[in-house]
Amino acid sequence: MRPLRHTAWGAVLAAAAVIAPAAPASAVTTDLGTLPGGTQSSATGVNSAGLTVGWARLSANATYATRWDTQGAISRLAAPQGSTGSEALAVNDAGVIVGDATGSNGQEPVRWNADGTVTRLAAPPGGKGGVAQAVSGNGFVAGLTYDATSGLRRAARWNPDGSATALPSLPGDRQAWALGVNSSGVAVGVSLSSGLRLRPVRWNPDGTAQELPVLPGGTAGRANGLNDNGEIVGMSGVSTAMGPRQLVPVRWKADGTVSALPALGGDDGGEATAVSGLGVVVGESTKGGLNPRAVRWSSDGVATDLGVPAGGGNACVPASVNVSGTTVGECGVNDPQDATLFHAVRWN
Repeated sequence: MRPLRHTAWGAVLAAAAVIAPAAPASAVTTDLGTLPGGTQSSATGVNSAGLTVGWARLSANATYATRWDTQGAISRLAAPQGSTGSEALAVNDAGVIVGDATGSNGQEPVRWNADGTVTRLAAPPGGKGGVAQAVSGNGFVAGLTYDATSGLRRAARWNPDGSATALPSLPGDRQAWALGVNSSGVAVGVSLSSGLRLRPVRWNPDGTAQELPVLPGGTAGRANGLNDNGEIVGMSGVSTAMGPRQLVPVRWKADGTVSALPALGGDDGGEATAVSGLGVVVGESTKGGLNPRAVRWSSDGVATDLGVPAGGGNACVPASVNVSGTTVGECGVNDPQDATLFHAVRWN
């Protein structure tokens, strides 16, 4: 399972986006590679020390949670007993990693402690299994569980002590999942209607759900992450039967005010995926919804093209940024034998 915030949703119309000149590419970009004998990898989280986490694939049916140390050396994380695959999706500054493992019981949310030991997270009442998508600095975890009866996705939050709470969908919606959480226990994500319309949502510490506004003319959105100051980032778009279109990267202030972030020069949209504690945002910039370029926005909204690895690459999607601006994600690999391959990448 790929991280839910990285699902591709299609074309973006130029009329919906703000276009601004971008600063020239300036990041040092490193292909982090994959496990020995592996085919591809993805970096999904990075902490302030530079510890990077993600996953690597050894075959079509074998994906394993991984970590890269500050020097870029890759290693597998211990898997829960009985699991056949796993993914690491986020890491905090204490070295706590969260993600999921797959086994005979399906997907289960897991937490790797700083000492490397792994723990299954119990589903909230009425739930079964799930995915731990994000972890705050003080140990709140957010993600999803599956309704034990219907199998539908339910947003979930785990307290630092491991106790779990199911978070509600927005009124009238059938499913929801959380993609980010901060140290106040505020979670963000999406709520999904029976008509497959995505709505960006913020869950308050008491568990109540609040719909976030989208840009004028928009009818869909997704909140991908937030910081401890309450800044939220994601996308605004237009709902269609095939999923959101006309995607625009956006930032919400703590008071819920939404504004567009500029696409890179020549592009017409994209999506913001993560925000650091200092308000630096990362995400993708696209033209017509295709060929994503990695972009980093300063706290005042200046866009920088992060570039591709020196050895070549394409279709780059950042997933996480730390307080120093170090960014991680994935880029397509220029492999003439398989155009679908991608590798974990770090931008410094």
